[in-house]
Amino acid sequence: MASSGPFPRQPPDSTSDPDAIARNDWNAFAEIEILRDHWAVKQWTPGRTGYYWYLTFDDSDLNALAADCQKALAIGGVDPVPLDALHLTMMGVGDTNVVSDQQIDELVSFARESLSEVKPFDLTVGPLSGSRSAIRFSVAPWDPLLDLHQILSVCTAQALPNSSAPNSSRFRPHLGIAYNNTDRAAAAVIDAVAAVRTARSVTVRVNQVELVVLRRDGHAYRWTTRAVLALGG
Repeated sequence: MASSGPFPRQPPDSTSDPDAIARNDWNAFAEIEILRDHWAVKQWTPGRTGYYWYLTFDDSDLNALAADCQKALAIGGVDPVPLDALHLTMMGVGDTNVVSDQQIDELVSFARESLSEVKPFDLTVGPLSGSRSAIRFSVAPWDPLLDLHQILSVCTAQALPNSSAPNSSRFRPHLGIAYNNTDRAAAAVIDAVAAVRTARSVTVRVNQVELVVLRRDGHAYRWTTRAVLALGG
């Protein structure tokens, strides 16, 4: 399987059916032969910071599910995502040394107006699956996330006309709980994930989007919030 591009390479048969989404995620993960070191694959220059659109969750049920799965996996060679850093990445905007404060202010203004027309929605988080370098939950449905991604992409292109706004056809929503930190055969990790795959799922409410300034601290992603934009105004 190719080591770059969206994962899974093909979207699910249905972007509204949780079973189809989970099945597509799992089938792609189960075919992986080699897991990559996330921190080597995802290059990050020391001191770099960048703007990203994030969904974050202050949800005790989600935290409990993630903690239970992290504990149950009991495998070496992974870095669990801190429970206060669980997130769903919508898209990157640009490095802070490239994007100006004025552009960010314009972006926030465009997005605030556009998101005022978007209604809050619920997401099902789970079951567990993985990617080429991480262990992560499937999330469903994708439809409201794809719509949200498209809106943010348009707003980003408006505020940063020289940037390459991400294509929504390549967006694969997910919520990570651990990053693989060494190159290795995938079979044992896939088996470990399969053993806890029947863990419960949870429902979370999406009622806002955050623009964050992201940094990498060791083997974890951390951020400060630049703006919080409510859905539906």
